[in-house]
Amino acid sequence: MKKIIFKILILIMISIIISCSNENSGTKKENIQLSENERLEINENSGTKKENIQLSENEKLEIFDIRYLTSENGEYLNILLKENSKSVFVDYIFYENQSINTFIFDTEINEGYIGDYGTNYIAGNLSDAGFSGKIKGREVNFVNAKSPLSGAKVVRYTYTNISTTNASEEDITTFEYSSSIFLFNNDSKSAIIDKINLDINSEITDAKLDINKLSDIKNILSNNMLPFYNDWRPGEGEYGYNYYSISEYGIDYLSEKIASINKYFYEYTGGAHGLHGKIYKVYSLSNGERLKIEDILIDVNNLDLINKVKEKLLSIADEESYFNLDGLSLQENNFYITSKGLTFTWGIYEIAPYATGDSEVLFSIDEIMPYLKDEYKSIFE
Repeated sequence: MKKIIFKILILIMISIIISCSNENSGTKKENIQLSENERLEINENSGTKKENIQLSENEKLEIFDIRYLTSENGEYLNILLKENSKSVFVDYIFYENQSINTFIFDTEINEGYIGDYGTNYIAGNLSDAGFSGKIKGREVNFVNAKSPLSGAKVVRYTYTNISTTNASEEDITTFEYSSSIFLFNNDSKSAIIDKINLDINSEITDAKLDINKLSDIKNILSNNMLPFYNDWRPGEGEYGYNYYSISEYGIDYLSEKIASINKYFYEYTGGAHGLHGKIYKVYSLSNGERLKIEDILIDVNNLDLINKVKEKLLSIADEESYFNLDGLSLQENNFYITSKGLTFTWGIYEIAPYATGDSEVLFSIDEIMPYLKDEYKSIFE
């Protein structure tokens, strides 16, 4: 299933690149200075203040509202509503045999109705209360999570360029950079939510971000892009390898006590394949601190827990598929939380080769409960 999701993401990215290439195949696109006659206008009623933002023909800035909805059986939706557009992306996360799976729908919303009649279709109504309808032919009902967090906004900046067309076709290379910032809604001006938002975006900037100051956000994201662009185009008429980079955010869990989010990344700089993975972050809503696995487990070196982790890994793939499970450690381990329990995760090359992909094992609430510190036994309530 992870491979299916990865292929879908790659296909989406390739379609964007092809579209940009077709539109500009006869144009020399080397100047990244802002064009005075190209602007982005944000609707006054969309949740962000109206602002004119100058963009070059190579640039695109998109704003999404993220809604996290959950069902009684622990399944959940990430619904990304693109501002000033009918476009909507729906991530449907469900469970089969203790395994977490995802379907991604790229469709449209019309007056609250979401419809995609592909092989695994989604059809139903989105309201302030939630989503009800059908997914994969099954009746579903998703509601807002009981959490002080009402959702989030994502601002995605994309810069695309192709080498000049006087090169032979096989020598043409593409530069595609897409980066995002993620901000939980904070209408209450909570210092705790501000603290969480600051940490989420700390790899991009140490500045406090304001969703109503999109020009500042755009400048931060474009400035972060420049070193990669300069490597791709070191001088006049010089171009390097094909370069693709993308990052996206999602919400795994919102409750009254914690927030668990993820950041997907993919980067290709040449060679047989690119690098991809997910970074997970879990936050306490009582103080805004990011929780480490050492914070919530009684003992990360507990042999009984480590052996159970190994057993679960071996139920997914044989021992030869991993590097060295005998030396497996849970110290500083990446993890995330959902209403189903706690999931330990390892990226490619951490405990297994690229072909094996990311590794995940889910511990249900009952399974992980004996290993949690007393103050964290209630995080799933």
